[in-house]
Amino acid sequence: MPAQDPLAQLQDIHLPPTIGMWPLAWGWWLLLIATLLIIGTTVFFIRRKISRNAYRKLALKELHTIQKRFNAERPADYLQAISILLRRTALSGFGSQFNTSLKGDEWLQWLDEQNGKSTLRFDSDAGRALLIGPYQKHPAIDHVELHKIVESWIQQHRNQWQRKNTKQKTEQYEEAEQHV
Repeated sequence: MPAQDPLAQLQDIHLPPTIGMWPLAWGWWLLLIATLLIIGTTVFFIRRKISRNAYRKLALKELHTIQKRFNAERPADYLQAISILLRRTALSGFGSQFNTSLKGDEWLQWLDEQNGKSTLRFDSDAGRALLIGPYQKHPAIDHVELHKIVESWIQQHRNQWQRKNTKQKTEQYEEAEQHV
């Protein structure tokens, strides 16, 4: 018998099977759950913002309809429709926080306060036409300027979900300073 090489009798190394992607390790599950929660939360807040501001889109559509429907021959009707639109938009945007009994200069002042950063103001001549114009037979108004003011207010006013009660926070800050 010829001498056999003892190394030839050795079998090759058996490697373990490759690690598969399934089942996932607990870290991957946590990452997956966190990602789904972030996506779900983002979608929730985006949808809520869109639904809370849907009244703005409807108000802008109605504003353009009013502009087309009432021409320069019927300015009193135009002013009345604009005034109604502003009140409906305010009621939609502010809900029970809106004081529906506001009239005259208080009404215009309230509109300007809700849109504080805008340079287009209701206390201008075009905005003041909302007070007396609907009651005149042929009021003289600047349709273009009034349309810009109303459109700006609808787009930029801060509604009940965007408002920060700065007056209340200022009072709390002053009280805290007095106690110190």
